Amino acid sequence: MSRPPVRRIVTGHDDQGRAIILSDGASPNHWSSDLIPGFGATVPWMTAAGAINHVDDADPATAETVIPSFPAPGETIVRIADFPPDAVYPDEAGSVIFDELDGHDEAEAGAEHSGSKHFWFHRTDSLDYAVVLEGEITLLVDEGEATMRAGDVAVQRATSHAWSNRTDRTARVLFVLIGTEPQTAAEIAEQRKATSRPLESA
Repeated sequence: MSRPPVRRIVTGHDDQGRAIILSDGASPNHWSSDLIPGFGATVPWMTAAGAINHVDDADPATAETVIPSFPAPGETIVRIADFPPDAVYPDEAGSVIFDELDGHDEAEAGAEHSGSKHFWFHRTDSLDYAVVLEGEITLLVDEGEATMRAGDVAVQRATSHAWSNRTDRTARVLFVLIGTEPQTAAEIAEQRKATSRPLESA
């Protein structure tokens, strides 16, 4: 199953400081799974940690660029992912997915409290904005879930999570991933306990 291309328009400046369109066409950096029909992603852009460069016209997301699955602290990645229905994933889907994404550490971190309730569970050190573009997908966390449809936005704050497509058609989701400093869920819990105030007596 071929994935629809993602049109990418990149702006910049000319030598007089006027805004121009540098490129307009299909995003060259894209990937499709050989093992999971319809699963894949396109990365229109990414930035390295540190100051953002608005001067040169270098493309950080060419077809040849090796883009990490998950951003390091300070990095940003824009990714548009296609999630086929859960029913098309193979047996041992979790192992297959995280082999392809080089994400076994993230899968292990995501499994701590999830009780193996879905093969997509993982956890990353990042702040992620997820916007459903097409279809329907369910965001699962350790305690709870929310079904998202086109136009819905999730703000994912370094939590263990999974994406479950319980429908019969592919869901397309746009992610903006912002790498944050490593912090385990246990460390977050300890800091929450340390900073929380006891309820005052009535």
